[in-house]
Amino acid sequence: MNDKILYLLLPMLVFASLVTAQSNQGAYLKIDYIKVDSETHDEFLSYLETELADFKKERIANTDVESWRGYRVLFPSTHGAKYNYVSVTVASSMDAFDFYDDQESDYLSYQLVKNRFEVPHSEIWRVRNSLLKDDYIEPSNYMMLDFMNVAGGRELEYQMLEDEVALPIHEERMSRDIMEAWEMYELITPGGLNYGYNFATGNYFTKLEHIEYGFDEELIRSQNPNVNIMEFFENIRSTRDLVQSEVWKLLHYITK
Repeated sequence: MNDKILYLLLPMLVFASLVTAQSNQGAYLKIDYIKVDSETHDEFLSYLETELADFKKERIANTDVESWRGYRVLFPSTHGAKYNYVSVTVASSMDAFDFYDDQESDYLSYQLVKNRFEVPHSEIWRVRNSLLKDDYIEPSNYMMLDFMNVAGGRELEYQMLEDEVALPIHEERMSRDIMEAWEMYELITPGGLNYGYNFATGNYFTKLEHIEYGFDEELIRSQNPNVNIMEFFENIRSTRDLVQSEVWKLLHYITK
């Protein structure tokens, strides 16, 4: 491990040991990125909350799928984004997606033929770590997803940085009621050197205004009073590239 990362890590290990409210570790997420034309927004929203929700409810009842969430991309990462809605399906095993997709393919093809929407691409992620507030029950109203690119050979270093340096700071944010949950994801498929990113973090908030309260100096020093702030951020930047950030607004969800 990079010596500078270790320097940041050691003073915070005691805080990491206090983390107990963890969930979803080892679970898999299938994210479908959906493009809806402006003239069919109302129709799509009605479809998402009725037909699609009922379809997902059936899949949850009959497979290892644990939950489903539908989001609107409130703030996309780029102008002219190729998608404006997102479907997130959570399962305890990747095998659930085999059974799930076999039955879903005909249904989705039918909807595509009706020109309800397009699905430019889909991804499968694995949850590597998570932290939830003690009273966290329902999905948060907002999710900020940060897509990261981590160089080959530095994956363990990056995960240690998230687990042992960033996670205690997120715990402090939750204690101040400005954050509800945090998760770290590793991309399973698709991937490759040219894909653009291979890790992501999900930050969950009740209010949109809470997104503003990130890693400021006061919050960082609350966990490590003697930290060198410039070195803190430099080591984060050297470990991973933040490729893009997006904010999604929750529209509908179903759990077991």
